[in-house]
Amino acid sequence: MSYNIARSTLLFSALIFCAEAGPALAQAPARRVDAAGGEREVVWYTAMNTPDAAPLRKRFREKYPDLNLTILRQPGEKIRTRILTEMRAGKFLWDVVSFNHLDMDALAQEGLLAAYASPETRSGFPGGAVDPEGRWAAIYVRQYVIGYNTGSVPRREAPRSWEDLLQPRWKEKFAMDESDVEWYAAMLDYLGREKGSAFMRSLARQNPQFRRGHSLLAKLLIAGEFPLALVHAAEMDEARRAGAPVDWVKTLDPVITSPSQVAVSARAPHPNAGRLLVDLLLSAEGQALISDRGRVPARNDLARGPASVPLKLHYVNPQLAREADRHEKEFREIFLRGH
Repeated sequence: MSYNIARSTLLFSALIFCAEAGPALAQAPARRVDAAGGEREVVWYTAMNTPDAAPLRKRFREKYPDLNLTILRQPGEKIRTRILTEMRAGKFLWDVVSFNHLDMDALAQEGLLAAYASPETRSGFPGGAVDPEGRWAAIYVRQYVIGYNTGSVPRREAPRSWEDLLQPRWKEKFAMDESDVEWYAAMLDYLGREKGSAFMRSLARQNPQFRRGHSLLAKLLIAGEFPLALVHAAEMDEARRAGAPVDWVKTLDPVITSPSQVAVSARAPHPNAGRLLVDLLLSAEGQALISDRGRVPARNDLARGPASVPLKLHYVNPQLAREADRHEKEFREIFLRGH
């Protein structure tokens, strides 16, 4: 499709919208699309794997055929290092970045994130999913939950709270990742240091088993090596759909929620095109594409079926990253001493 045809189509759509919703609502998006067309490209640095990003790229190109979407995919730590190295060299090559909240906070501290409050975030996002200053918003999340093997633990006997893990029956029957420092720090943030520390020390006295990696924990839980484990909810859902004998506790208070976030560069070469990409990622349409790939979307207004249960979410505070060394030291002293 030629640029003029695409531009005419977009303007025609904007006029239809104006007639139905009024000029105040319609003009700003139309202007942004028109300006982005002059930029012709958007550069997206992301930790999202290529198969998961592909449907989003396809939909973006369908919506904006005159905009090329260039994706650089690397692990989050490498993206952060790349961006900071480029900054020190005076290079600003990216428009949009998406990766975990800890790396995003490192960019925020360097003043590299633009303030952009996407209209998509005006509703549908829970507290903690959107930066009050507009520098980032969550696109998908990992949820730390208690998973259980239904062959070993009947649903009626499964724990209903974190405190239930302290019951004598679960001594040495619960498994954790040996690097679950993020969960530890976020739980203390939610419970308060005194109550949280007391809970963690009591849990450590239960002699939990330790493994390396949540995927391994999920596999061993499915195999029945232990009845309970601290796992990610999405992995349990995927395994259950495949017929595995597992489920997870939905009555936890809180469900620690670790977001992958998206942001626009404060020095974006293509700022309008970048904002269009962010809008798509945060829209119900984009979030549905993310959900289709087995990830947990950040929006809480997508249809999830009649059996869905409202969760007591607590988003990890990105600023916890600034005390990561202290939290890791505490975690190891409490849980891993002697292991």
